[in-house]
Amino acid sequence: MRCLIVHNPQSGPRSDEIYAFAHALAEAGDEVVFRYLGAHMEPPKATADALSFDCVVVSGGDGTVSNVLDELRNTQVPILVFPSGTANLFFNNIGNAPEPAALAQACRQGRTVDVDMGELSWVLPDGSTGRHGFIIIAGTGFDAEIMRKAEANHGDMGEIAYMLSALLTPAPPVAHFVIKHDGHVDELDGIGCMVGNTSILQNEINLFPDCRMDDGLIDIAVIQPGKTVELLPTVLAGVLDPAGKGLGRPNFTFFQAREVEVSATPSLGMEFDGELIEGTPQTFTARVLPRALRLIVDEFSHLAYALEHNSEHQ
Repeated sequence: MRCLIVHNPQSGPRSDEIYAFAHALAEAGDEVVFRYLGAHMEPPKATADALSFDCVVVSGGDGTVSNVLDELRNTQVPILVFPSGTANLFFNNIGNAPEPAALAQACRQGRTVDVDMGELSWVLPDGSTGRHGFIIIAGTGFDAEIMRKAEANHGDMGEIAYMLSALLTPAPPVAHFVIKHDGHVDELDGIGCMVGNTSILQNEINLFPDCRMDDGLIDIAVIQPGKTVELLPTVLAGVLDPAGKGLGRPNFTFFQAREVEVSATPSLGMEFDGELIEGTPQTFTARVLPRALRLIVDEFSHLAYALEHNSEHQ
């Protein structure tokens, strides 16, 4: 087996566990190549020859995983996500067992599923454009403001930094959103608009109740209350009904689409997968990239179960 491990040594509290994984994975005759992300090893360079490997292991937090997977989209290279970060939300959505030895065994077994990825593009007030793939959530407004305020303390405080930054934003600005999705147009006022490729957040709370990683759609949510305190019913519903099938998500309006264009007036900050976008884009477009990623899964994965369930009924 030839295995490429792309690792961010600054990713988080589980960073050193990647070495236990490599020890459990390697057998006589294998070639395991480590590439450490940093100033002279960015994701494009680290993955330039990914097709020459039997599998690629991406080790880091959600931001690292997002950046590397964007480079690996549509390559069909088997990818194992190793949770080295603070929240590891994308890994949690995959649902593999988190122990290094178990992940090494999954890599050996080579069971894969093909899942979607989102693609985000935006236009800044000066006319410049940008794009990036996203694997979890991208958005404008309230969530971007939380990310901005938490950025300085996230490394030291982890997930608590996000909670504190939310409390420091009691009255986020309200914008008027024009949402064009698959030939339809809706207009709503709210404090944020998010698009999602995955749905499970901390504590197994499902933000987008109907979201799947293999349905060829992205999920869109507009947060409609005007004050942070008005989100308490949504938080309570998430705690009491993590799946979101019973109580739903109060104060959220949902759409699903293959492609969506969102315009915000006034323009607000934006983020994708926890990474802030410089400037304040007024308009962004998000679309699904169907089956763009080939992920390695084990028998515990939600994705493996869904794949087996769907094949039994075909």
